[in-house]
Amino acid sequence: MDAGATKTVLRLATSSGEVLGEGRGGPGNVATSVEQAAKSMETALLDAMRAAGLADNVLRDGTVKWIAAAGAAGAEVAGRPERLKEILSYLTIFDVRTDAYTSCLGAHGGRDGAIVAIGTGSVGYALCGDRNHRVGGWGFPQGDEGGGAQIGLAAVRHMLAASDGRLRKTDLSVSVRHYLEERGVDPMTWSVGASATDFATLAPLVLRNAKNGCDAAVKLLENAGQDIAALVDALLKEDGFSELRVAFSGSLASEILPWCPRSVRDNVVLSQGTSLDGAMMLALEKACAT
Repeated sequence: MDAGATKTVLRLATSSGEVLGEGRGGPGNVATSVEQAAKSMETALLDAMRAAGLADNVLRDGTVKWIAAAGAAGAEVAGRPERLKEILSYLTIFDVRTDAYTSCLGAHGGRDGAIVAIGTGSVGYALCGDRNHRVGGWGFPQGDEGGGAQIGLAAVRHMLAASDGRLRKTDLSVSVRHYLEERGVDPMTWSVGASATDFATLAPLVLRNAKNGCDAAVKLLENAGQDIAALVDALLKEDGFSELRVAFSGSLASEILPWCPRSVRDNVVLSQGTSLDGAMMLALEKACAT
């Protein structure tokens, strides 16, 4: 399972690796809510079971031995993986890792390497032998620099400053204001109580305005590129990690990469797989060991 801030994706396979079906569920961030994450995972599993032609009662009737692995956002928070396992106790074996770990595993086909994941948030993660190193990924608003939520927040700040006269109006400030007005909310107060996911919905506006030549949008993306470069630099300066290959992953990876410094762009390799692929590697490894 790949359990992120906005959705959970699950791949169901036999112990030999034959894929039977895939399913989807809601938010899977265990730091935000373990109960919601567990519900989303079960929804995704039932969805995949139906795709495979399995009846819902098979989930708990003991006829199937469930061996699972999940890359879950927020799994680094103490006690959350254990609580998740308690709720989904029908999973005979359940290996819960961070989504950064499974993303890195999938990106490099199970070999040593580093990844920077850029979506709603951002995180850097590297694996080298039995060592690992994580940078960033501390959540929004206190971290996740370079991710969609922070880009959206910067766009709102720009719009507010342009609206009250601290900055001149730009194509970006106008488009953000219109976007929020079209959704029936007050642009000046919308951000109060808005979630990371809400802010991330504004990132495409920044990208679109930058492509159209808006200097304000270009500046925001250049800042995001520098934030991502800082993640890469911090990952590779760890002792013994400097020669690792770096892959980018996540929904905004291809959009943010062009805004990173050339020193970063020239050293990024194509990802071989996803967080879901990495989680499947772990599950199959557990299956082979039983």
